[in-house]
Amino acid sequence: MPKPSRGGRGGGGRGSGREVAISKALSYALRHAAEREGLKIDSQGYVNVADVLAWRKLRSLKVSFAEIVSAVETSDKKRFALLYAPQSETSASSTEEAEAEAEAEAEQEATAATATATAKALTASTTDQNANNYLIRATQGHSIKSVEAEALLERLSLNDPEKLPETVVHGTYHSVWPMILESGGLRCMGRNHAHFATGPAIDSVLGAIGKGGSTGDGVISGMRGDAQVLIYINLRKALEGGCPFWRSENGVILSEGMSVTGKEGGESTKVIPVDFFDVVVERRKGLGKIWEAGEVLQTLPKELTSRRNPKGR
Repeated sequence: MPKPSRGGRGGGGRGSGREVAISKALSYALRHAAEREGLKIDSQGYVNVADVLAWRKLRSLKVSFAEIVSAVETSDKKRFALLYAPQSETSASSTEEAEAEAEAEAEQEATAATATATAKALTASTTDQNANNYLIRATQGHSIKSVEAEALLERLSLNDPEKLPETVVHGTYHSVWPMILESGGLRCMGRNHAHFATGPAIDSVLGAIGKGGSTGDGVISGMRGDAQVLIYINLRKALEGGCPFWRSENGVILSEGMSVTGKEGGESTKVIPVDFFDVVVERRKGLGKIWEAGEVLQTLPKELTSRRNPKGR
């Protein structure tokens, strides 16, 4: 295995430069590019690990099976799920049995602990290093339309209130917030879903702002650490209003939004309407609440909204 190079933080989380490069490549393939790159991906988002290793990007990096396992095990946001689906000798050239087992595991995951299948696969990988016997998927963030939400996500329901998170928050940036207001809500922006985190709680954010402190850049699944504006959703109101929300295997809350007719009867688009926003907080410049219960409390200064997003820096 090539010696890891020193690297900083990136889209793949913390780790060496090589680890980040592998994580980014996996995310790109499994979330966005599998179909156009010729990788067979099922409706649950699973791709055979042997096929992933043979993909041109990972092949050029000379990625090993052990590095794929490490990417799954060490991802700070649990970006990937692994499934152990050993094939019989008579069907080694076919993925039908593996896909059938993947469907069975997915059904179990919908009613049991979502980490079980990955934990089993990681344990199996200590004795079985045959990449053909494993399937891998991204836990969320897909733009591939053939990946079905019902297959890999748990739908949130008012009929199961104990499973509803207390906090559902979307992180965005100064320059984006005015556009969200203008467009009437949050859109998926090329992905299948908009992403939400289950923290930080609004009281902790406002408390830190009140004391002149920082709300931090820690790792939170479903939100970039450098988010400047936090949009808190009234989940129960949204569900009552018919806006679907889901929970991914790694605890991210997602929504594709609901169809809303455009201005002056234009073409309908999917959006999470501002009607379901509870409170919006600016947390980087200490402004605190800027929107609440349908009213703009503070307008962000142009000096903030005109700046480029810090995303990716």
